[in-house]
Amino acid sequence: MKIELSARPASLIRRALLRAGKSKLTLAIAVISTLLVSAGFASRTADDGDNDNSSQAAITRFWAVYHGNNYAAIPQIEADLEQALHSDPDNPTLYALLGAAHFWHIGEAARDPNPHDPVLAGDMPAAVANFGQALELDYYTQHFIGYINDDHLPGYLGITTVHLGQMTGDSSLIAKGDQTLDFAAYEFPEFNNFNRWAAHNSDSKDSPSYQKALDSLWQGLDSCVGSTVNRANPDLKPYLNLLTTVGRKKACRWGGELAPYSFEGYMLNLGNGLVKAGQIDAARIMFHNAHYAGNYSTWPYRAALESIENSDLNARAALYADANPYNDPPLGVPNRGCSYCHATVPE
Repeated sequence: MKIELSARPASLIRRALLRAGKSKLTLAIAVISTLLVSAGFASRTADDGDNDNSSQAAITRFWAVYHGNNYAAIPQIEADLEQALHSDPDNPTLYALLGAAHFWHIGEAARDPNPHDPVLAGDMPAAVANFGQALELDYYTQHFIGYINDDHLPGYLGITTVHLGQMTGDSSLIAKGDQTLDFAAYEFPEFNNFNRWAAHNSDSKDSPSYQKALDSLWQGLDSCVGSTVNRANPDLKPYLNLLTTVGRKKACRWGGELAPYSFEGYMLNLGNGLVKAGQIDAARIMFHNAHYAGNYSTWPYRAALESIENSDLNARAALYADANPYNDPPLGVPNRGCSYCHATVPE
C-alpha cells in the first residue's frame, strides 16, 4: 500500500487562479494555503504499468524542453504533467516538475510573446502549490525501503514562497519562506544556499537580508570544499580536485545531468553579488573561476558573464549604490532565471 493525499488541488488551483485574475490573487493565495494545510490522507493500492509509463514520458518531455531552452513549449509541458497526475496523483516528481515549469515561465516572462498574458499572474502561486505538494508527498508519506528524499524540494518551496510574498506585499509569506529556506540550507547546504541567495538578491545592498543572502553563497562554497574559502582571494583552482560526480557534493560541479552549467551560473551570481556589495577585487576573481569549468566553452550564456567581466565594475557597483533601485543591473543573465544553468543549447 502507498499513502496518498486525499486532496490534489494543484491543477484545480491553477485553473481557479486563471479565472480569478490579478485582482483576486490575494484571495486565491488564501485558498491555496488552506488547501495545503488541510489536505488529509487516504490509502490506495499502487497502480502499475501504464501509470509509470505515462509519468516517465511526461518527465522525459519536461527535461527535453528544459534543456532544449524551449520556453514556448511550457504550456504543453504543464498540460502533459497535469495529465500524468490524473493517473499517478501521488508522484512527487510530477508535482515538482510542474512547479518548476511555472517558476520558469514567470521567471523568464520577458520571453512571453504576450507581456500581459493572464497566465503569468497565476504562475508563482501555482509554483508554490505544486512544490508544496511535492514536498508533502516526498517527506511525509510512506515510501518503499531505500527511498531517498529529495532535499532540493524545501529550497524550491522556500524561494517561491518568498517571491510570492514579495509580489503580493505579504510579509508573513516572506517570513514563512525564509524559515523554509533556513531549513533547506541546513539539510542540503551545497545546493539550497543558492536558493537563499536568489530569494533576496534584489534587496538593498546594505540591508541585513541582502547580507545574509550574499553570505549564503559563501556558505555554499564552504560546504562544497569542506573549508572556508578566502573571502578576499576566492580563487577556487586549489579546490578543483575535490569535484565529484557522486553524493551531495556533485551539486558543486559542472556538467551535471540536470543543471549542466550550475557552476558557471553560481560564479556569475556570486561575482555580481560581490560587485553589488562593492567588493570589486574579489568579484573579478569569482568571475574568472567560471572559466575553470570543463564545459565553459559550450555554455550558451558565457557571453553574458564575459561582458560583465570585461566591463567597468566600479561603474557597475555605483549603480547599486545610488538611490535609484530601477537602474540596478541584474545579478544573473538579464531576463533569464532558469535557462542559464539548465539549458544545453542557445535560444
